[in-house]
Amino acid sequence: MIMKTVITTIVAIVTVLGLTIFGVYLLKENAPEAEKKKRVEATPVVEFEIVSKSDFEFSLESEGVVVASRETILSPQVGGRLALVDDRFEVGATYKKGHVIAEIDAVDYQAAVAQADSTLADAELALIQEEARSQQAARDWEKIGGEKPASDLVLRVPFLISAKARVAAAIAARDKAEADLARTKIVAPFDCRIRSVNMNLGATVVPGAKLGTIYDPNNLMIRLPFSLNDYAQLPEKTDITLNADIGGKLYEWKAEMMWELGEVDQKTLSSFVLAKIIANSDHPYRFSLPSPGVFLNATVKGGVLPGVIAVPRSAVRGQNQILVLNGENKLEQRELMVVRQNASHVLATQGVADGEKVILTKVDMPVPGMTLEPAKIDGKEEGNIKSN
Repeated sequence: MIMKTVITTIVAIVTVLGLTIFGVYLLKENAPEAEKKKRVEATPVVEFEIVSKSDFEFSLESEGVVVASRETILSPQVGGRLALVDDRFEVGATYKKGHVIAEIDAVDYQAAVAQADSTLADAELALIQEEARSQQAARDWEKIGGEKPASDLVLRVPFLISAKARVAAAIAARDKAEADLARTKIVAPFDCRIRSVNMNLGATVVPGAKLGTIYDPNNLMIRLPFSLNDYAQLPEKTDITLNADIGGKLYEWKAEMMWELGEVDQKTLSSFVLAKIIANSDHPYRFSLPSPGVFLNATVKGGVLPGVIAVPRSAVRGQNQILVLNGENKLEQRELMVVRQNASHVLATQGVADGEKVILTKVDMPVPGMTLEPAKIDGKEEGNIKSN
């Protein structure tokens, strides 16, 4: 009984396995055959721009702080007590050249002038007396000396020279005393504005003491830094425009180049140019000139790069690499020799030629020599439409 069951099970398994194999065979024989197609590789479509060689005019940008061309310490040349100080002697006050700002007590210096006048009068009297003695000595020698020439000592020449020297010294002393008296008045050396005040009425000062600091508000200049590349392109004579946004309004001034400092800053590798700021009469009075300490932007016109090619910045990969579409629509990789760049273009002297097609489209995994298809609009190459 058991044996019969085992045989029956084996026969059933063999039968099912055989039917399964036969079914698979029938499916393979009668399965639909898939249509075979050739693999087509798509050619990348790219946009390009035809570049051209030309002379490129550009402006140089810089910035700096306004400073006064003349600034000095207001100090006396003689000492004494400040007996008079102008009521307006405070920070910000302005004075015309020659205005008396302060006076030192002049009593001692007036006495010195009087003493010098007295000494000069005595020296002049002594000179007159000595001249008379010299003349008398000459007459006396004529009577007793015969034809023998008189010596200088006989004619009192050394005494006469000494008397003249004393007069000259007395005149110099009198001139110094008068000059010291005049120096008791401290005057504005030029049209100026007070920057700081250090001493005032009643203070006792010595020669060279610092009464305050003054500067010329009408002669202003600005020091403009330029990178070495910009410095190399800086024209000798050019227009400089300065501007600043003050209170939501843009103010502009012109400036004239004065001279170059002639040194390179080691920290920034910059060279500096000094420019004189010209007043703008179209602005309100207080803004006809910028105030010292104001930060200004500067634009210098006149720079020219001869024979360069402007390449769109969007075409540049990395620092200086571009892709070029040659005459056979093959891709070429180039490296540019960049001499200058701005927001929209880089300017190159090498790496691309006049009339070549610079690819604007981003190409994934570019391979030199790969075939590309120029983009077309209305049947025309897009690059030709973009080119100038």
